[in-house]
Amino acid sequence: MSPDYREKYKEYVRKKYCLPEDGNHSYVAQVPPNEKYTEVIIGSKKERGNEILNRPWRHTQLLSEQWPATTIDALFESDYDEPQTVVLLGVAGVGKTTMTRKIMLDWATGRQFPERFDSIFYLSCQQMNLIVGETNLADLVLQNDPEPRLKEAMNELIMNPGKCLFIIDGFEELSCSIEQQEDNLSPDPWERMSVGLLLSSLFHKTLLPESCLIITTRPNALESLENCLQSPCYVRHLGLSEGGKKEYFHRFFGEEELAVQVLSYIKRNEALLAISFVPTVCRIICTVMKQQLDKAKKDLSPVSERLTAVYALYLSHLAGSLCSGSEQLDLIRRVCSLAADAIWKKKTLFKEEELPNQLALCSTLFQKNPDCEGIYNFIHPTVQEFLAALFYVFEDMSRNSETAKEDIKIFLDACSKGQGDLTLTVQFVFGLLNKEIMEYLKEQFEWNISSRIKAVLLEWFQVDTWIRFICPNYGQLERFHSLYEIREDKEFVKCALNHLMNLTLERLTFTQMDKVVLCFCIKNCLNLETLSLYRCSFLMDKSEAAALPALPNQPCQQHQKTEEQSPIHLLCQTLMDPNCKIKKVELDGCQFTERCWVDLSVVLSTSPALVELDLQMTNLKDSGVRLLCEGLIHPNCKLEKLGLGGCDLTHACCGDLSTVLSHSQTLMELQLAWNSSLGVQGVQLLCQGLKHPACKLQSLDLDECGLIAASCQDLIPVLSTSKTLRKLNLERNKLGDAGVKLLCEGLKHPQCQLQTLLLTNCELGPACCGDLCSVLSTSQTLTELDLEYNQLEDFGVRLLCEGLKQPNCKLEKLGLAHCGITAASCGDLASVVTVKQTLKELVIEFNQLGDSGVKLLCEGLKHPLCKLETLNLFNCELTAVCTEDLASVLSSSQTLTELLLGSNALGDSGMKQLCEGLKHPHCKMQKLCLCTTGITAAGCVELSSVLSTSQVLKDIDLWENPLEDSGVRLLCEGMKHPDCKLEVLSLDTEELSEDTVRELSYLKRMKPELVIDT
Repeated sequence: MSPDYREKYKEYVRKKYCLPEDGNHSYVAQVPPNEKYTEVIIGSKKERGNEILNRPWRHTQLLSEQWPATTIDALFESDYDEPQTVVLLGVAGVGKTTMTRKIMLDWATGRQFPERFDSIFYLSCQQMNLIVGETNLADLVLQNDPEPRLKEAMNELIMNPGKCLFIIDGFEELSCSIEQQEDNLSPDPWERMSVGLLLSSLFHKTLLPESCLIITTRPNALESLENCLQSPCYVRHLGLSEGGKKEYFHRFFGEEELAVQVLSYIKRNEALLAISFVPTVCRIICTVMKQQLDKAKKDLSPVSERLTAVYALYLSHLAGSLCSGSEQLDLIRRVCSLAADAIWKKKTLFKEEELPNQLALCSTLFQKNPDCEGIYNFIHPTVQEFLAALFYVFEDMSRNSETAKEDIKIFLDACSKGQGDLTLTVQFVFGLLNKEIMEYLKEQFEWNISSRIKAVLLEWFQVDTWIRFICPNYGQLERFHSLYEIREDKEFVKCALNHLMNLTLERLTFTQMDKVVLCFCIKNCLNLETLSLYRCSFLMDKSEAAALPALPNQPCQQHQKTEEQSPIHLLCQTLMDPNCKIKKVELDGCQFTERCWVDLSVVLSTSPALVELDLQMTNLKDSGVRLLCEGLIHPNCKLEKLGLGGCDLTHACCGDLSTVLSHSQTLMELQLAWNSSLGVQGVQLLCQGLKHPACKLQSLDLDECGLIAASCQDLIPVLSTSKTLRKLNLERNKLGDAGVKLLCEGLKHPQCQLQTLLLTNCELGPACCGDLCSVLSTSQTLTELDLEYNQLEDFGVRLLCEGLKQPNCKLEKLGLAHCGITAASCGDLASVVTVKQTLKELVIEFNQLGDSGVKLLCEGLKHPLCKLETLNLFNCELTAVCTEDLASVLSSSQTLTELLLGSNALGDSGMKQLCEGLKHPHCKMQKLCLCTTGITAAGCVELSSVLSTSQVLKDIDLWENPLEDSGVRLLCEGMKHPDCKLEVLSLDTEELSEDTVRELSYLKRMKPELVIDT
C-alpha cells in the first residue's frame, strides 16, 4: 500500500475507533480504547483446562498465579518467517473486542506494529451475519467504508499481502458454516462467494497465504474452528492484570487515596475480586463504589459484598438519575423483558427501534456497535443477565404470580440441561431473594417479589437429577454459589441441601471463593455423609490466607501458629466441626502441599465422624505418610479405612504405618496398592505391626507393590497369628508358585482367619494348585479365592476341583478368568457345582470353553443340588448352539440370578432360545449381560415379550448391539407394560434417531425408577 493510501486508511481507522464504547456517563468512557486498558494478561498455552475459559467468575487466582502480564506486541514475533495465525480465546465480556479495536487504533496512531504490518483490517462476525448473498474480500473489508479511494487501497493490499493482518472478531457468533471441502476454496480475492467459503479460504491460507490472522472466539466454538486452521498459535485473553486494574481505578477516581481505598476493599471481597478482571465490570464496580463513598463520606462499609447488590445499586444509580415514578418503572420493565427474551434467543445485537425511547438510560446500558450501522448491544453480558434475572423474580414485570412461576420453571429447566451461559443469571435470581436486596429494590422501585419463586427454586434444588457426564462439571458448585447469595436465609439453605447425602465433584479448580462457598454448603448439608473430590486443584493466594474466615469452636493447633495455612485449611476446619456428620472423604488424584497433610492429620485426630479417608493417586509420598500418622495414632482418631494407593510410597514409610497398626484401635482396612517401591523391605516392616496383638486390621491391599516369593515368608506368621485379618490382596505381584507354596503354610494353620485371598496375575502355574487344593480342603474360613490371569490350565483346575469337592471346603466365590482353561475343565467344574452347595459365584470369562464346554457345565447347573447364583461366561467363544442348554438352565435353576454372556456370538437365534428360558415361570434370572452379542432388531421381538412378562428380570445390558430404532422401539413397548419389573437398561443411543431418543425419555418420565444407561 502506498504511503498516501496508507495514511488515508489510517485516518479512517482513527476516526472510526476512537469513539467511546461504553456509553457516556463515566470518565473512563471518554478515553479512547487505546488509552484505556494498557496492561492485560495473555496466557500463551491452550492446554490449560477449559474450566478457566468457560467459567469466567472463578479464574482470578489463576490469572495472578499462572501467567504474568504481557503486551499485545508479543502476539507476533517480528523475526518470524512464516505467516502466523493467532487464535485469541476468552470468555464472554472479558474484552476481546476491545483489545482488537485497540490494536486497530494503536496501529493507526503508530503505537503498535509500525514496521510489522502495512495494513490491518477488522472483520466483525456480527457484521458478516448481516450479509445476504455473495461477496468478495475487498467488499467484505470495506463494505461500511464510504470513501471510494479506500477501495483503491485494497488493490495495493493485494499486491503486497505479506504486510497484512486480518482480525476476525467474534467467531463464535458466526451464523454460517466455514467447514468447506478443500477443493472449493478460492485464491481469488475478487471472486464473489459466500461468507463461509471466503473465510474458509482465508483460514486455510488459500486466499492471501502470506497474510497473518487474529481470530477471537469463545472456547465453546474452538472445536469447529480448529479444523480450518494451519498451525495456529493459541493465546488467552484473561482480563486486566493487577497493574492494569490499578491504573483503571486511578483514572476513574482521579484521587490516589480513593483508588487505593477501593482497591483494598475489593481485594478483601472475593465476590467482587472474582469479576474485577473485566474492564467494563470494573466501571460498574467503580460507579457503585463512588456512589457509596459519596453517601457514606469515605466509608465503604455500607457496600454489600454480594455481586447482585452491586448490580442492583448500579441500576438504581442509573435509573434514579434519569427518570422517576411510573416512567422509570415502565422503562425498566421494558429493558428487563428485552434482556430476558434475548438470553433465550442467544441474542446480543439489537436494532435501534427495539430499544426503549429513553435515550439517556439506553446510552448507559447499551453501546453502539461501530461496525454495524444502527445496531446496539448491552455494555456487558453481565448487565443483560442481571436484568433478565429481575424479569424472572419480580411480579411487576407485567405478569401475574402464576405466569412468573411458569417462566422461572422453564428457565431453571434450561439451566438443568447444561446451558452454562445461564449460570450467572441463576446466581442473580438467588441473589435478588436476599432480604436486604429485596427491601432495597422495593424501596427504590416499589417492586414485589413473586411469592412462589422461593418454592420453585427449592423444588429445583431438591428434585433435579440431570447429570452431565463431562469433566470438569461445575454445575453443582455453581448451584452452591447461587445458594451462597442468600446465605442468611438459613432455613431455605438447609431445606435446599437436605436431600444431599453424597457430594461428588471432579476435576475442578477451586479458588478461594469456591472453597468458602463449598464449606458453607457442607456445613448446611445436615445429612451429608460422603464427600468425594476427584482430581481437583485447590488454589491459595498467600496474601489473602490471613483473611479466611475461621470456624467456631476450633482448637488452636501448634502448626497453625507458626506456618501459613494450606489450600485446604478451610475444608479441614469444616470437617473438624463438632456438628459435621461426614463419615467418608475421598480426595483421589488431588495434588496437595506438605502443609495439607498437616491439616489432614489434625482432622484425623479431631473429626467426630470421619471413619474413611481415601487419598489414592495423590502426591502423598513418604513424608506425607509420616505427617498423617501423627493423627492416626492419636487416641481420638476414629478412622476405620485408609486408602493410600498409587501415592509413590516406598519402604521408608512402612515403619510409620507399622506403628499405626500396632496402636490404632479402629483402623480395619489399609489400601496400599500400586506402590511398587514398597517391596520386600516394606512388607517386612508392615508385618511387624500386623503381628502385634493390638492390631485390628481386617483388610490389607498390597496389589502391585513389588512383592516377590520371599515376601510370602514374612506373611506366614501374620496369617497364622492375626485374629482379625480377613482379606489379603496380593494381585499383580511376582509371587510365582514358590510364593504361593509359602503362603499356603500360613493359610493351613488352624488359627488362620483369612476369608478372601486375591492372587490375580501373580505368575502362577499348575504347580501351585496342589498346595491350594490342600488349603481348600482344610480351611474353615476361606470363602473367596481369585486366581484370574494365571496360566493354571486344565490340569491346575482339576487339582483345584479336588479340594473344592471336599466336605470341609467353605468356598463361595471362585475366580478363574483368563486361566488358559478349555472345555476339558467344564466337566470338573460341573461335578463341583453338583456337590458344593456353598459355591455361589463362578467367574470363568476369557477362556476358550466353546459350546461343548458350556454343554458340560450346564449338566451340573441343572442339578437340583447346585446353588450357584452368578455365572460369568464373558468372551468364552460361545455361539447360538449353546443357548438351548443355557435356556434349560434358566427354566430349571432355582438359584441362578446373574448371567454374563457378553462378547459371545449368540446372535438373534441365540437370543430367541434364551428368551424361552427367561419366559419360563420358574426362571429366577435378575441380571443378564448380553453386550456385544450380535443381537439386532429381530432379536428384540422375543426380548420385548420377556420384558412385559418377567416378574424377576431387573437389569439387562445390551451395549454395542446393532438394535437400531425398530429394535429399541420394540423394547420400549415391552417396558411400558405394567408387569415389567426392569430397573436398569444399558444400550447405545448414538445411532438412534431423535424420535427414538425421545421415546426413551418419555419412558423414563413414565417410570422414574427406571435407569437407562446410555
